[in-house]
Amino acid sequence: MRETEKIANVIKTLEEVLDIVKNNETDLAWSRFNTIDELIDELLDHIKKLINRDFSKLDNLILLFAPTASLQEISISSGWASRFLVISEKFDYAIEELKKELHTS
Repeated sequence: MRETEKIANVIKTLEEVLDIVKNNETDLAWSRFNTIDELIDELLDHIKKLINRDFSKLDNLILLFAPTASLQEISISSGWASRFLVISEKFDYAIEELKKELHTS
């Protein structure tokens, strides 16, 4: 799988989260985000960076998906925790594949 495909796989998981938070009631009480727009802006910023092959905030993106981090807390309080577990599993795989690619190039 080429780097472009690996980036696309990470972006797909971010777009999946974006779709959920844009189209459902989203409770941010247990997250670091104050507004839905703030969360959406951060996700879009990560997507833009990935598209531009700017990996400077990759660690921040990984932390966003970490257990008990903001996205998991949002998913639990908003009623889509089981869906988030599936998405985060796809994210973990996609980000690991991308990191391997970056370390070998």
